[in-house]
Amino acid sequence: MRLEDLMERAAKYDENLARDIKDYVHGRKYGLVYEASKPEFVRMWKKPVVRGDIVNILPPRGVMEDTKNEDDSSEIVYKVIGISEGVATLRNEQTGETVTASADDIVALARFDKPIYAGLKEIGRVERGGDKPYHVVINGENYHALQTLVYAYQGQVDCIYIDPPYNTGATDWKYNNNYVGKDDKYRHSKWLTFMEDRLRLAKKLLNPKDSVLIVTIDEKEYLRLGLLLEQLFPEANIQMVSTVIAQNASSRKGQFSRSNEYIYFVSIGSAGVQELPLSDVWRPNADDKRALELRWADLIRCGDNGTRRRSPKCFYPILVSSDGRRFVGADKPLPPNMDRNAYVPPKGTIAIWPIHKDGIEGAWGYSYDNLIEIQKKGYVKLGNLRGDKMRITYLTSGIQKRVEEGKYEIIGYNEDGSISSNSEFRSITAGTLWNIPSHNASRNGTELLKSIIGKRFDYPKSLYAVKDTLQFYLANKPNALVVDFFAGSGTTLHAVNLLNVGDKGKRRCILVTNNEVSEDEEKSMTLRGLRPTDDAWIGIGIARFVTWPRTVCSIEGYDINGMPLKGDYGCATESYEEFDGEVTDPNTGKKKRKKLFEKVKKPFYPELADHKMSDGFEENAIFFDLEYLEPSVVSADLAFDRIAPILWLAGGCEGEILQRQKGYVIGETYAVLFDPRYTTRFVDAVSENKEIKTVFIVTDAAERYRSLCAELPGCRVMQLYESYLRSFEINAIG
Repeated sequence: MRLEDLMERAAKYDENLARDIKDYVHGRKYGLVYEASKPEFVRMWKKPVVRGDIVNILPPRGVMEDTKNEDDSSEIVYKVIGISEGVATLRNEQTGETVTASADDIVALARFDKPIYAGLKEIGRVERGGDKPYHVVINGENYHALQTLVYAYQGQVDCIYIDPPYNTGATDWKYNNNYVGKDDKYRHSKWLTFMEDRLRLAKKLLNPKDSVLIVTIDEKEYLRLGLLLEQLFPEANIQMVSTVIAQNASSRKGQFSRSNEYIYFVSIGSAGVQELPLSDVWRPNADDKRALELRWADLIRCGDNGTRRRSPKCFYPILVSSDGRRFVGADKPLPPNMDRNAYVPPKGTIAIWPIHKDGIEGAWGYSYDNLIEIQKKGYVKLGNLRGDKMRITYLTSGIQKRVEEGKYEIIGYNEDGSISSNSEFRSITAGTLWNIPSHNASRNGTELLKSIIGKRFDYPKSLYAVKDTLQFYLANKPNALVVDFFAGSGTTLHAVNLLNVGDKGKRRCILVTNNEVSEDEEKSMTLRGLRPTDDAWIGIGIARFVTWPRTVCSIEGYDINGMPLKGDYGCATESYEEFDGEVTDPNTGKKKRKKLFEKVKKPFYPELADHKMSDGFEENAIFFDLEYLEPSVVSADLAFDRIAPILWLAGGCEGEILQRQKGYVIGETYAVLFDPRYTTRFVDAVSENKEIKTVFIVTDAAERYRSLCAELPGCRVMQLYESYLRSFEINAIG
């Protein structure tokens, strides 16, 4: 019997006994046991300090904090009693002592167990994607950003990919504003506390029915991470992959040279690894010479545009012979108001319609004219006829191109008109040991990033390693939402754009990173008399100096200096090909024929070889700063411009960010009702706009909210409390 069940049964008979059991259970740890660190706090550098704030007193400009000392000043917190003429009166929260300090020398703290109020401020955007939804980059503490995202996307995220700090002892991450080094005797506990808090929020974001959490790690923490994942996701299927990231292993004295790291895949609900058409290097058994199947994809369109209502020009009958063996043709799209059952197919034919498994009228992936064109080439294939239903497939554009380039030997045509080849490929499932040339972190991570923004970031992931990792779960999800809250250089967003190029998808990516500088940069800037609020310091932080510039440059197709990016995304690799040739025998001088090998350069991803890096991507992206708001300002409805982007996020990141209006406001995909007196007009306006997917109702009245939910069927309706504080309060530990 589970302890939760025991407590529930005990409560029915004896409340005191139930309380004792609860106290006992909550006072003990089970599973992964470690000494949890005290709640985290971060410095809110941009927030004006007011009375009641908890603060640190900073050392004088040009003086480093002694973080190695037990009396570390960053650990001493004060409460602001008052501020007058630039001088703050403070009370030591530990000793009760009252002190004074210059208002310029104190910084407000956000404790993870105390309520705070966050908003978003736009600081940059790039637009090349037309009406595509926007990618988002958020500069801020990822714990607070995750809580903000939970409001917008709880249970809606398809994939979370993170490359967290590996806790190597090389001061690559911070806990409570201080870098954690190898000499910190609590570094493992701090790391586990740090990760557990964020993974609990990640779980809230993930779709419980079908999603995946992907976490990369090395040998320093992989065991503890594995136990933590099992503890937090007991319902999930968890696998670990070993992947080679460097062909030339790093030599370490007294240790084996390391060239690999690990990837945890936490599959939730029905999520699972998809079979994909992969090259020989992915085969679990290298000696398996069986051919891979030619990739035939389902002709029925998926995603937001996969319905008759959204794509009426792609709703038409495909006509097949009565025995289902031959493709006869197709008819023109039906008028939007015509019932398909009223359509009478020509004599001797059966009409096949794009109907989803749930019975909803869908849409074909090609218009009528384009379908006829590709069918004539043999790129459409008929499945088995079952009544008036049939699965119809087609060759994707990448495979069509390879066929036309002669990569496949066409030996004829099947009865339904589809091509037949003796060099077909079959989809396979990758193994748990990856040694993929394109995953080289030096060539396709460090060097690639350097070519875009210069030498600004150490040890980025290979772009193709991230792209390949994501594709095993997202290949059939063209509208997937991907989140990375340890964004670093922004490789994940770049990889999502590559996936979209391959299948014209509309996947979205949300990156979260902070604007930290390295430990050496922090020391240098401090000794120059600078602080994190100064422009020179802000300008070299990761978010502003690396993540966002890479996002903009890769989308626009230009490097940081405005020059077109060189090369393509095919990822050229060298290999040896066998051929018949003549050689001279050195002993006899006679020529003879034998098998020879020559070095050739070929794209590892032929489907991407024609996509030049200078082409950029047809994508949109927007850059936000996470800001901390004063409760009084928010409650007085004076900070809606900072709250508005959060509503825009929840509305799908499409169109403009709506601002406060008198009664209500209607956007492209979402709407907000501010004043209940405008309810009738608002409901009518939303009902007329079929693109509205999300509706926000500002009201404290539960009955009014439920009533409006009933009046707006088909919309996601979300309540906003009139003070706004209750809607956007972040209270981490509670």
